Amino acid sequence: MSIAGIMGNGLSALSANQQALRAASTNVANVNTEGYSRLDVQFVSRQNSGLGGVEVEVSRVANAYLAAAEMRGASEAGAASILAEFMDRAQGLMGDPSNPGGVFSSMDPAFGAFGALALDPSSSLRRSEALSSVQTLLSDFQRASDQIAGLRMEADGRAGEVIEEANQLMSGIARLNGLIQKNILGGVDASGAQTEQSVMLDRLAEIIDIRVSSRSTGGVQVRTTDGVLLVDADAARLAPDSRTGGDYPGVVLIAPRSSAETPFSPHLSSGELFGLLKARDRELSDLAASFGELAAGAAEALNAAHNASTSLPAPQALTGRNTGLIATDRLNFSGATNIALVNADGAVTRNYRIDFSSGSITSDSGVVTSFANSIGDFQTALNTAMGANGAATFAAGRLSLSSAIPGSGLVVSDDPANPASRAGKGFAHAFGLNDLITRDRQLSYETGLSGADLHGFQAGQQITFAVRNADGAVVRRVDLTVGGGASVSALRSQIDAALQGVGQTSFDAYGKLRLVSTDGTSRIDVFNDGTSRGDTGYSLSDLFGLGESLPAQRARGLAVRTDIVSDPSRLSTAQADLAGALPGARVVSRGDGRGAGALEESRTVQRRFADAGGMVGQTSSVDEYGARLAGYAGLRAQSLEASRAGAEAVRDEAQQRRLSEEGVNLDEELVNMTTYQQAYAAASRLIQAARDLYDVVLRMV
Repeated sequence: MSIAGIMGNGLSALSANQQALRAASTNVANVNTEGYSRLDVQFVSRQNSGLGGVEVEVSRVANAYLAAAEMRGASEAGAASILAEFMDRAQGLMGDPSNPGGVFSSMDPAFGAFGALALDPSSSLRRSEALSSVQTLLSDFQRASDQIAGLRMEADGRAGEVIEEANQLMSGIARLNGLIQKNILGGVDASGAQTEQSVMLDRLAEIIDIRVSSRSTGGVQVRTTDGVLLVDADAARLAPDSRTGGDYPGVVLIAPRSSAETPFSPHLSSGELFGLLKARDRELSDLAASFGELAAGAAEALNAAHNASTSLPAPQALTGRNTGLIATDRLNFSGATNIALVNADGAVTRNYRIDFSSGSITSDSGVVTSFANSIGDFQTALNTAMGANGAATFAAGRLSLSSAIPGSGLVVSDDPANPASRAGKGFAHAFGLNDLITRDRQLSYETGLSGADLHGFQAGQQITFAVRNADGAVVRRVDLTVGGGASVSALRSQIDAALQGVGQTSFDAYGKLRLVSTDGTSRIDVFNDGTSRGDTGYSLSDLFGLGESLPAQRARGLAVRTDIVSDPSRLSTAQADLAGALPGARVVSRGDGRGAGALEESRTVQRRFADAGGMVGQTSSVDEYGARLAGYAGLRAQSLEASRAGAEAVRDEAQQRRLSEEGVNLDEELVNMTTYQQAYAAASRLIQAARDLYDVVLRMV
């Protein structure tokens, strides 16, 4: 080898080891830098014009498989952590049935106070205590419902924040793609930009489940796991879906250099954004719906018992709730009931027996008044039968009765042998003539309507349905304009036609209309409802409880009737025996506590609960349903916590394996630095030896 070759080898070795030392120093300096991948040094021999030498190639150590595994784990852990957090907090809001301070623990004193009142129905103190206990229960219902709604709002707010962060990350990754490509083409070290991009990708993977692939020109291409492009040379952008409607918007993807919007939520399967949207639109929504069903069931149980009872003196007037019914609706009652006027001592003044099966009203004097099968016809016949003794009105969905006999009040009692029933409710309960618990909207969606009833909505009115997938994301909107047919059956056919392929209606014997998805996992929600039924002011959704929002809100706005709060003597603690009672017969006594006892026992009466969120429809008591709901919430929280622990364990394992390969090991770097220093020194000695040879040759000349 020539002296020049020796000198060239030495110089190239000197430069190569200098670069290697620089790479090792960079590794040591970044040992604690998050997302840093160590630099790997490879020495490569070279030949140039017959002269040998060595070059060094410095590259980032990046294991694509382990990086993808960690990203998948991070996405799964992000979603699981969010869901576990929100469900744990939601379950804590309702409390443990066995511990004081939660809504479930308020049910015992609320119903139990009526048991104490039954022993001494004339006690003003016990009446006040009973009402106070019920008001506490209703306040707890309201509080828990508001707090669940607050969690949904928090999830929505946090979703907006992570959407903005994801947009910034995608924009940053696209920007670094351009810089990395420029550096590679210019022969400049791009490891710094690649490290910064890797950190961004790791964070984006926690927010959205992504798939990353390398670009041939440098940088990366980012897609969702089902292939939707997010980042290439430019970045897509996420935004709330202003077209979705409903309480909370979905998420849309706006492609780079475009204004076109496509729904993005269905493309999510994990990540923090997925967890927040699922917590908001599924888990918390389910819990709110189940809780609303419990609150409505408890209120309806108390109302059923209170409507079957009376106070003494009896009220001069009974004003029903807005049932959403109109005068042309069929009565659809069976059995019989009595409406009586009683004096302050509980003695009958007038007594009218109503037999719905025969369509007749018989007074205590034997006069019979017939009526046809509609609410309007019945109201007219009742006015005729009562004559100057009282009056009945029906307007805006409310039936109201009043006594015209001074000193006499109204008492309604179903026939014990053949009780009146519409959709399983007694006469007074069906119209809410003597409700204890009030609300400005429906508590029960068992309307008692039949398919032959007029639906009462005007042609041209519109309603918008939305199909949600199993995770609660909106995947389709369906607009319906009410058409020609006038019956409930005709309206059902119109809805079925609009929802063809995604859902259909079901209608049971109690007049409850439901929207059922075709695949059994999706749900059909209602976003906008511009319908209105007759003079009731109720929309189609109000009447039947369609969608997810209205049924869930039934735990809110509950209150004890204001006239009872102001005068506890109006609390119905007695029961009247009106069947066959003639004027002068005493049918109500002050010491009768059967009404109070019925209010206490209403918690154990079997009643129908509809499908609501995660709770399947069932026939059970309020107590049983409350216990099952508490169990459901607890098990769901426990299941999500287990999912969180499992997902985090998988993520941590992938992270450790990736770190062991891509991370910096100080011991290895110390060995490398020592090796490169010695090699540098050896190259220096080689150059010195070549110089000495040159000096010898020059002296020989």
